[in-house]
Amino acid sequence: MPVHMLSEAGGRVEAQIPNHLQRIEIKKLTLDSEYEDKYVKGQVVLKYPLNVLPNGRQILKAVIQEYVTQQSSSGIMSINAYFFDTLAKDFSDAVKQGGIVVVTGFSLIRSPTANKDKRHPCQLELFEEKKATVYVQIPKYIYVPLNELKPGVVVNVYGVVTYYKHPFPTKGTDYCSAVTIMDQSGRKLSCTLFSDRLEALPQIYKIGDIVRLHRIKTERFQGELKGVTSAGFSALTFDGRVGGPVNPRTGSKSYHFAEEDERKVEMLRQWAASRCAPSEQNLSTVQPKQFFDLTCQLVAKAELVKSVLLKVWDGTKCSHPVWKALEEEDNLEGNAVLLSELQNLTVDVLVYDNHIAVAKSLKPGAYLRINNLHAKFHASTAKKQTSNENRLQFHLHGGTMYGRGIQILPEDSYDVRELKKKLESAEVCVHPSVSDSVLLDFSISNSTLHEQLEQCRQESATVLTAHHHMKITSLNDVKNCKSPQKFRIRAKLKSYEPKSLCQSVKHCCPKCGILQEIPDDESVAHLFQDASTRPLNLNLHNAFWYKTAVGCTKNKQQIAFHFLEEDDWEKDAEKTSVMVERASLREIFQLSRRFGNIIPVTSSEEQLTLLDLSAPFLIQGKRWHYGCKNCSSVTDVRPLHQFVQQESWEAETIAQSLGIQLLQHVFFMKLELDDGTACLDAILWHDAEKFFRSLASEAEVNVALQEKLQRTMKTLCPPGTGFDELPWLDCCIKTYSTEDGVFNEIFDTVVAEERHFI
Repeated sequence: MPVHMLSEAGGRVEAQIPNHLQRIEIKKLTLDSEYEDKYVKGQVVLKYPLNVLPNGRQILKAVIQEYVTQQSSSGIMSINAYFFDTLAKDFSDAVKQGGIVVVTGFSLIRSPTANKDKRHPCQLELFEEKKATVYVQIPKYIYVPLNELKPGVVVNVYGVVTYYKHPFPTKGTDYCSAVTIMDQSGRKLSCTLFSDRLEALPQIYKIGDIVRLHRIKTERFQGELKGVTSAGFSALTFDGRVGGPVNPRTGSKSYHFAEEDERKVEMLRQWAASRCAPSEQNLSTVQPKQFFDLTCQLVAKAELVKSVLLKVWDGTKCSHPVWKALEEEDNLEGNAVLLSELQNLTVDVLVYDNHIAVAKSLKPGAYLRINNLHAKFHASTAKKQTSNENRLQFHLHGGTMYGRGIQILPEDSYDVRELKKKLESAEVCVHPSVSDSVLLDFSISNSTLHEQLEQCRQESATVLTAHHHMKITSLNDVKNCKSPQKFRIRAKLKSYEPKSLCQSVKHCCPKCGILQEIPDDESVAHLFQDASTRPLNLNLHNAFWYKTAVGCTKNKQQIAFHFLEEDDWEKDAEKTSVMVERASLREIFQLSRRFGNIIPVTSSEEQLTLLDLSAPFLIQGKRWHYGCKNCSSVTDVRPLHQFVQQESWEAETIAQSLGIQLLQHVFFMKLELDDGTACLDAILWHDAEKFFRSLASEAEVNVALQEKLQRTMKTLCPPGTGFDELPWLDCCIKTYSTEDGVFNEIFDTVVAEERHFI
């Protein structure tokens, strides 16, 4: 096999390749030398999809950058490499962008694109028949102890959170967060983190959480070492409890996390267990004058004159009499019957100042962590602390010190699972008139409820839209029948993939049927970075159908804006269409908030052209449109002149004018079904939007919809639930055969209207 995977346990790459080979630096490659006993070592900074030439040969292009052990800001050379036939297929399957490779047995020819891409003047070509070989090793990140940090370097670190501020918007377009971490060395590091995407910042829930920060730059400030974000910054956050699940909290769709990382998290948990005093309290243990963190569920809320009232509970009863903000509860948003049943378990939290906006947006039923909540006696009785009339009240003051603020916790988080256990075991007096839905929501126990729940379990959580006349077939019979056939089945959902519903959204070409992942930020960033190094062609500025303006970034990088409107775009920027040249991904994010339609372009010798179709060809706010490389035939962007002064741009129309086959958003999931006779894997694809009653294109950009879909899947497959307790699903399944085997696909089935199942 021409591609060899190297083991991390095998040590350095050089120790695992033939010892007669000698390394040569990329910058020393020339056409007049022989390289039979030489190898090039580098990192795959850009990897293009596998393609087929007109003669039937497979080809894959990659960009390999010289591998260096220390970071350098300049002088690192990269080279284009082309892999052919079997080697191209194996390289596509085995090598990921960012991987470290050693290539040998290559040929060297002159690169026709060197003047444009500014890479090595030659390019590598590798053929299996010419004994070309690739050795691959997954990159191993190096983490620096905090006591070994020096100013002016970019590093990766792990640490336990000892202080943090919730992210807040800056005066510009970024969000800012502050966090102080500590590790086993005993040294602390305070970090100020910026990002134009809120989800890119660490998702810290409490002091004691563990964070992994990649590409933090250290700087000396007022005599102390500080950390700030640098290019490519990313973060993972973990629960700090010993024995808790090691599931990272992150907004990134792709990240590297191996067994070694899991060991680091566990070691930090053990170390921090006796050093980080927990700030979290139950309502039953809280004392006056305390500042504490509370994990709770919101029961009701009300907007007051200068504050917002939140009625919350955590399944325990406060040991002190509590003060009530409202005598009458008519103004509360929430279930009145439930409020009555929980009146001895809820407490009133008054929220002030900068936290009011978040409090107003909360929905009853949400699970919350309120940080730095202040418990104190009501002012009118503060001088009578020995009196039984003292009432304890709870305030969330303004400001962000000590992490003060409100967070909505996802239902699949460890903290919420633990909270639900407390709520389920709480002693609640059930009122006879409480509705079933309320009882189901809060898991209140009595004998009548159990009978109703058992009846509910027998109902189906899904509904057929056709084929009701078909008899139910067991999964065992489905597996033993020849395809293609259609069946009606009744089964339970044991598991599903992917667990993160946003990862179930894929790109699909309606013409060739190719299914592929939506490009992650890192891949797109490389494309924009590559395009930003290409020179501007002044001869292409100010054509008859667009006007050009050139601006400079803080780093003195020139960016060209080719406006398709003749009017003053500043008056109506959200409707403006502009072709942007030499902008980075970060700058594209910022521009997408300002302009209605953005077309990333680059200059050739004769005309403006689109970037590689691995990048979006049209950006409309949060919607990034991509084209199929196999089915598109792009020439240049001149057809866009017909859309000048047109207010509404339809992505499909723009794609058609440019010769692009527009990729569509689809859901793609694998479901494991079980009816007691057999288990069967079924895919949810072509009818998935009908199944969820939601559009995949909306799910990619709409966080609220993602949360709704997540709740739907948790309803169909509740975590931690035994097989007997799972809800039944009625489904239509069709079986069909392909070159890759037999597949089962769900069709003509939808999730039932919102109901409560266990």
